[in-house]
Amino acid sequence: MNYKDFFSNLGFNFKSDLENRIMEFEQKENLSKKLKNSVLFYKSPNNTNTSFYLITTELNSTEIEDIRKYIWNKNDADLIFYYPGQDAKLVMFYAKYSPKISNEESKLDTFSTSEKDLEKIEQIKLWKFDSGVFWLNYSKFITKAKYKGIDKELVNTLNALRDQLNVILSKLILDKTECNKTVQALIDRTLYIKYLEDKHIINSRFYDYYFKDASLNYQKILENHSDADVNKLFKIIHEIFNNNLFEQPTIDDKYLTNEIRSLIATSFKANTNSGQLRLFDFQFDVLPVEFISYIYEVFLSEKQKENGIYYTPKKLAQLIVDEVINEDRIGSILDPSSGSGMFLIVAYQRLLEIARKLNQEPSDSISKIKFRTKLLTENIFGIEKELTAQRFTIFSLSLQIFEGINPVDIKEFIANELSKKGKVDLFSDFSFFENIKHANSLSALEKAFDNKHFSYLVGNPPFFEIPNTDEYKDEISFLNSYEVNLNNKEKKLIAKNIVGRYQISQCFFLKIKDWSNENTRFGFVSNSSNFYNDKSEKFQEYFYSNYGIEKIYELSRVKKILFEKANESVVAIIFTNNIKNVTIEYYPVDLGLFSEKPFELLIIQEDKSVQISQEDILKNKIRLRDYLVGNEFDRQLISKITDNSFKINHLALKDNKGKVEVHSGFKIWAEDARKKEYGIEKKIWSKISKQERERLRFSFYSKYFSKTQSQEHTLPYIEYKELSKFKIKGITSFISNITNFDRPRHNIYGGEKILLSRFGGITAVFSNNYLFFNTDILTLRLKNNDLIHLTIALLNSHLASYFLQMYLKKRVDGKFSKIGVSDIKQVPIPKDLDHNLATQISQISKDLSEGKFEFSEKEIELNELIYELYELTFWEKQRVKDYFLSKEKIGRKRNKLEIYKDTLKDVLRFYLKNSIKIEETPTDFNLIVVKISLNSNSDTPKADATKKFILNEVFENNPNGNFLASQEKIFGEDCVYIIKEDINTNWSETKAFEDGQDILKHIIPSEDGERIH
Repeated sequence: MNYKDFFSNLGFNFKSDLENRIMEFEQKENLSKKLKNSVLFYKSPNNTNTSFYLITTELNSTEIEDIRKYIWNKNDADLIFYYPGQDAKLVMFYAKYSPKISNEESKLDTFSTSEKDLEKIEQIKLWKFDSGVFWLNYSKFITKAKYKGIDKELVNTLNALRDQLNVILSKLILDKTECNKTVQALIDRTLYIKYLEDKHIINSRFYDYYFKDASLNYQKILENHSDADVNKLFKIIHEIFNNNLFEQPTIDDKYLTNEIRSLIATSFKANTNSGQLRLFDFQFDVLPVEFISYIYEVFLSEKQKENGIYYTPKKLAQLIVDEVINEDRIGSILDPSSGSGMFLIVAYQRLLEIARKLNQEPSDSISKIKFRTKLLTENIFGIEKELTAQRFTIFSLSLQIFEGINPVDIKEFIANELSKKGKVDLFSDFSFFENIKHANSLSALEKAFDNKHFSYLVGNPPFFEIPNTDEYKDEISFLNSYEVNLNNKEKKLIAKNIVGRYQISQCFFLKIKDWSNENTRFGFVSNSSNFYNDKSEKFQEYFYSNYGIEKIYELSRVKKILFEKANESVVAIIFTNNIKNVTIEYYPVDLGLFSEKPFELLIIQEDKSVQISQEDILKNKIRLRDYLVGNEFDRQLISKITDNSFKINHLALKDNKGKVEVHSGFKIWAEDARKKEYGIEKKIWSKISKQERERLRFSFYSKYFSKTQSQEHTLPYIEYKELSKFKIKGITSFISNITNFDRPRHNIYGGEKILLSRFGGITAVFSNNYLFFNTDILTLRLKNNDLIHLTIALLNSHLASYFLQMYLKKRVDGKFSKIGVSDIKQVPIPKDLDHNLATQISQISKDLSEGKFEFSEKEIELNELIYELYELTFWEKQRVKDYFLSKEKIGRKRNKLEIYKDTLKDVLRFYLKNSIKIEETPTDFNLIVVKISLNSNSDTPKADATKKFILNEVFENNPNGNFLASQEKIFGEDCVYIIKEDINTNWSETKAFEDGQDILKHIIPSEDGERIH
């Protein structure tokens, strides 16, 4: 069977689904001829990762390797199908494997076109590629160890080159900064020349004209020529392409030694034995330009990474740019912290897309280059403090000009210009290099783009607390002197009165106002704490008062596929200067089945968005943090609890200043303790050796602490690990006195009190003895000690832990890290206490404190009484109980799904006339599929169909579904499929209630006849 018949039988249309592509290998003319009219390309829908090349001519093993390397470099396909003839087998390769992997190891499968392989052939039908279901059968064959994207491989290769150059040049250039500049200049110039050579923009005619040798290329100049010839080449390229990367820094001929030239030349050569890819393996004529930005990570120091400076992945920059430039309107764009230029590259690509839509871009290549250079010069602007990053921004943008342009036209133009004029006049009219400023956006002296306003502002500013050092004197000056104009207020504030904890990213959000006008649109990545942390409340008030937020993408759950090494979670935020009647669309973006490598999909599910009134946030009716954990049902329950309660500080004892008596214990070893004990001031301490510091600390602990009680060490001391619910497990050690500790506060350790651990959730214990403790334990005293056992029970309850997680948690990842004094003060106590319930709870709590029962004996009873005290409904109680389910796989314990199914039926049948049938089955990918038939005569696939094919059948009957996007519900004509991971928390009674509510929203028409969604 020929390839057209074969792929047509699979459902592919050769006019709409498969397009002809050209693959040219200039140094392998025979291969280029073979591939003529023999390459087709299928572009998959978004987020299915099933694009492929189809090769339909016979090739030898080496030629297949060349094609794999080409496609790996191009990075636009996931698969390669090789079908050399109608009697041959169809071979399927995984296109993302590195060229280091052999052809045989890269095969995912082979197919015979005969009837014996009909079942296998079913796995590569068109609808499976369109939906992503293809990966149901093949993702398990991908070996992550073999997979390494071209971006990572390029970084590894350049890392090796950089380190080797540094070793040699550091002996010649003693100044470390100057040495690093020279190393980077050699690398970015080498990459730019390789790009021009791979594109054949500079070729034999170029070298013949300037060096009188048509056989030359950059590698040969490095190997065989002098240092002067290398610098001569750099100078020529600067003159032709007007590229200032080749102008500064000047590299003295004496640094271009034989050893340096030989090292760079060697980096071009293929080295199949070492396992390390060489530049030879990277084809810059097809490599996506945005990957150049990724190289920036090679030059990032550990300090910069610690300071929140990271490469922004394209998928995140694309999301933000598409939202900001949401209309086909060309305008000026500024990134005030441009890094390696990813936002500016994506923004420039967007402007080019608009220009094409508006028929503004010329058709011929040379006019196109001039138009693009003009568009770039007039609209793309950046500011970057780090010189390395600024150079990569310029480098990436300069390559973007050539994207999609026939290199033959440029080559011919340069040759003609040289023969006629002796010079090339292509880039002289416009130059964008001055648009990318090497400057500090927060500097009061540099004032980059002062008094200039932009249509769009985008970026990912660094996030860290500004240290008070000379290195950050500009930033400190900004905090102390920058005046902030407030909307509708004549009063001005200084930046430090708004910025929380010296957070540098907040400074950027103040500064960008200067570059905007009333029509400017903004899109930025921000550390989450700017909008969730209580210590940034003043900044939050400023932001909500001065910007109108359109969308917030909460990205904490997908941090590992965006900023794997970042210490803090992030949000993406789209906003304007319009603050009237603003409704925020809030998207809690989550990991899907295919969020792991190699797919790393970033899925935005529109139906998960939440509408939030910005005015309600500004008026403190709600907090953005309320939407960080849980869903609308959780928020309703928290709202009910807080509305019917007062805060625990209403019960707390107050000191003579009216301050609530909630305190943490002493600090053992800190600045004050060192000063009291040894008379050592902070400045002196910083100069003491690490060994001497450790000796002093050990001496201090030995003096004041003892594992056994003695005449000297009489005071009992406990650590937080000794606290369990209602019970102190034991004494940690004994101390002599606490006078020389930091914040000793002698009056908090005796009398009747509640002790609370600050780690691992709330743990509360009654104490009426003298007990000493450090800052890891809090103490709470009440006005009325008759309520002390009731309060301890409430603090130890599931409901208090649920409240803590849902209402007070500031980060979505991990457990509540450390409970603060302000957190404890907000724990809710019912306003109207039922006397009988309160008495029962108090007695059980007292019995537990006195050791009459183990907590496990009374835990269920106590929690049930507390639910009643707070007047929780059945579903509210169930929500709290299910929140504390220990995660486990359901597997073959099918009875665990029966409660889910029965509950779901109960929720639905009240609203529906027809009888409901619910079936379930496990399937591949550790998933369970539940089918809800809303019509007893439904002929859609049964859930208990052959397990191997159930998901195939679901998606074949619902072709608009996207399997890789991992949507939980697929709505058919008379049924609903629910697809979720096989984890008990996904199939609880609470989830049955929520799923039922969601289904009803979809199938019950609203008053205007539209379906509720």
